[in-house]
Amino acid sequence: MKEIRIATRASKLALAQARQVMKLLSTAAPEIPVSIVEISTKGDRDTSDFLYKVGSVGFFTSEVERALLDGRADIAVHSLKDLPTTITKGLTISAIPQREQVHDVIIAARNIHSIQGLPKGATIGTSSVRRISQLKLIRPDLNCQPLRGNIETRIRKVQEGQLDAIVIARAGLNRLGLSGNISLILPPEDFIPAPGQGALAIQTREDNTELCKLVRKLDDPNTRITTQTERRILAGLHGGCSIPLGVFSFIEKDALHIRAILCNLVATKYVKKAASCPIDKAMETADTIAQQILDEGGKQILNKISIEKNGDLK
Repeated sequence: MKEIRIATRASKLALAQARQVMKLLSTAAPEIPVSIVEISTKGDRDTSDFLYKVGSVGFFTSEVERALLDGRADIAVHSLKDLPTTITKGLTISAIPQREQVHDVIIAARNIHSIQGLPKGATIGTSSVRRISQLKLIRPDLNCQPLRGNIETRIRKVQEGQLDAIVIARAGLNRLGLSGNISLILPPEDFIPAPGQGALAIQTREDNTELCKLVRKLDDPNTRITTQTERRILAGLHGGCSIPLGVFSFIEKDALHIRAILCNLVATKYVKKAASCPIDKAMETADTIAQQILDEGGKQILNKISIEKNGDLK
């Protein structure tokens, strides 16, 4: 290989993630030069509304994948939670490196020790319906507002008094050196993160076998099994980043532990599941959980969300 070109979104966080992968590659194959190819995506250009209303699969990833398929790049780096569960033909996820911290966190204008510590009717910035629904399960009075754009802009809206607080992934703050802004860390067993949150996916073309072999050296087995489990449940519900689903799994004492929740958009109905299983039963258990969620009210929740989304898109 003469060089490795990494395709990534052009946001500051995405570039930090690509540089992290660049370092891993440089350690694995120091003799191969590595560069970054910046790609502007629809998700970066359109920051106007809640994610569930966009009606687009691969909102943050499809254009990066196109650069890989058409030969402008050799690998692509994504936030795994943004990547659709159906992998694009001709591509493969060759590595999922060790996961960052999975927690959601709150950055607030005043010191708080819990979500209950937010002011009555507080204005909270987030475009994630998963976060909105879980917030409203705890505090129905909270006023959630669409919030997109780069992390620094989101933090500034709290600092300038435009919002009382924002909810954001801890992993992104860590990668940008901004974790000092965190007011409250939300335990993932209680406030359940998105499937794959905190993990990166490194894609390669299936036919580039030499590069696939190299990139596989960056794979972390525990991260792969936990994130595959989470994404299996997401796939079983036929959803993407546009449904209010939280799934978190972790390995402890040779067993896999799974937590999942699906809420409706106004947080008046929800289905919550927990299970533990041997690691080699992960996919089977994930399928069982997905079916249980559907059978116990999840199907009705998802149908209503689909109707509301399609109404917004007309």
